[in-house]
Amino acid sequence: MANHTQPIEARATFITLMLREDHRNLRQLFEQFDNTTMTKKREIVREALAVLEVHTRLKEELIYPTWREHVHEQGLDLMDEARETLHVVHALINTLKNMDPEDTRYEPMCTALKEQVTHHINEEEGKMLLLAERTDLDWERLATHVAQRRQSLEQKPLWLLGVPVIVNARETVCATRAVLSGRSGG
Repeated sequence: MANHTQPIEARATFITLMLREDHRNLRQLFEQFDNTTMTKKREIVREALAVLEVHTRLKEELIYPTWREHVHEQGLDLMDEARETLHVVHALINTLKNMDPEDTRYEPMCTALKEQVTHHINEEEGKMLLLAERTDLDWERLATHVAQRRQSLEQKPLWLLGVPVIVNARETVCATRAVLSGRSGG
């Protein structure tokens, strides 16, 4: 059972910071979408869909199932609502991926996606993350699994808040070399 007088576990913060960073990126993309040309809108939608596909898979495969085992009734209701919203988001992602951007329904579908994702972000950040951060679960194990899965989905090193996230010693060497080579070239 969670002890609400304890500070939030640092590894819980890793997970929630990662989710919040994705949310911030999605909000920025949606804001750009509203204020640009149709050509740029297509690029923004492709980028948003890529972020959403990884983000939602991490939640569905690892994060939500783990949280679900440790939250109480209020949290279960929030999780059920979040999962339903993610089903709608997946349907919109699939539709947009298979839709010609010249289709007159393309922009309204993008707007529907934006509305669903924005609602989901507000619910998650306003309620779910706060409850989840205080659950008593193996955050170290979840953080490791999430970082590894994210790297496998994205096929690139994981960065959070501009800092490489290291999952194991082999990746530490690779990330360090990448950072050092980036510095030496500048």
